Amino acid sequence: MAARFITIAIPTHNRAAVLSQTLASLAPLAIPDGARMECIVIDNASVDATVSVVRSAAQSLRFPLRRVLEERVGSSFARNRAVDEARGEVLCFIDDDVIVEPDWLVELVGELERRRLDVACGMVLPRFLAPCPSWLGSRLYVKLAVHDAGALEQMSPAERERLHNYFSANVAFQRNTFELFGRFREDLGVVGGNPMSGEDTELFARIMARGGSVGFAARARVHHLIGPERLTRRYLLRKSFAFGIGSAFAGGRTHNRIEKLIRNGGRMIGALARGDREAAVYHQLEIWNFFGFCRGRMIQWRANSFP
Repeated sequence: MAARFITIAIPTHNRAAVLSQTLASLAPLAIPDGARMECIVIDNASVDATVSVVRSAAQSLRFPLRRVLEERVGSSFARNRAVDEARGEVLCFIDDDVIVEPDWLVELVGELERRRLDVACGMVLPRFLAPCPSWLGSRLYVKLAVHDAGALEQMSPAERERLHNYFSANVAFQRNTFELFGRFREDLGVVGGNPMSGEDTELFARIMARGGSVGFAARARVHHLIGPERLTRRYLLRKSFAFGIGSAFAGGRTHNRIEKLIRNGGRMIGALARGDREAAVYHQLEIWNFFGFCRGRMIQWRANSFP
């Protein structure tokens, strides 16, 4: 691999405790041969101990670590600020609640370079911090934005290269990708109580629709720390509804049609009848995603009708 300048970017908002674990996992990181490195933490208006956590972590890393303050609260604002601030030719995003494996960066950037991709998305594995409820099985992992490693191993290479396998918790971009295809849409993305999530999915879909190349890097692995607050049906229903709203605002082709509601309603009833709670929850989440999409379309209609 040719020597490159690589930036690792970590957007964060009031997550100092888990951020410290993420930064600690970078200490033993293998660095691609000859690469220059930096890490930037995009502090999205945090009011906790983020400043001191970054300052402490900077003493244990083998490459520069700096904090950048982004006062506009929102995930898309933070991600786009990272694009502005990064000095690297390759920009790698990870979330502030993941643990990277020591060879994560070598594998991720290696896949990007070897296949000449615009974007490489790595594996995001769950690390549950509390026992999972009996209904939360691997079929629901996608709703938590994590992968089922066993299922991926059974897929063909073409099946892995699908949009639903791409998560921004573990992704590398060529810098010119943003110049060619644009950045994260700032009308999407989590902003406090704003439910319009899905800015990363929209960007991946836009890149592919315009002829860009997005690929899966199965050996580039991070572990997503999932606390008990995310292991509830209420949390998953809220996230599915929010993603539905975001997909309405994103535009483009959609699977949210009335037949989806009917199909998933029937399948949910069937799953309940046979005692399959995991399947029942999955179809319930699909129904809430449909309702979120309808809510998003209603918001748009009102905005256009009553400016």
